[in-house]
Amino acid sequence: MYSKAGYVTASGVGGSTALASTGFDALAVVVAGVTLLFAGLALLKLVPRRAKD
Repeated sequence: MYSKAGYVTASGVGGSTALASTGFDALAVVVAGVTLLFAGLALLKLVPRRAKD
């Protein structure tokens, strides 16, 4: 009964955590992307505007 639970790894038991341990964390990618976007917008605010003749 309990022998078919799967193997124990550092990230959890069996196949229920297989997707979570693949190395791809969508929330971290979204947070990093938004951070880079706002950092770029902040840099654009620091650059002086060109004078229009």
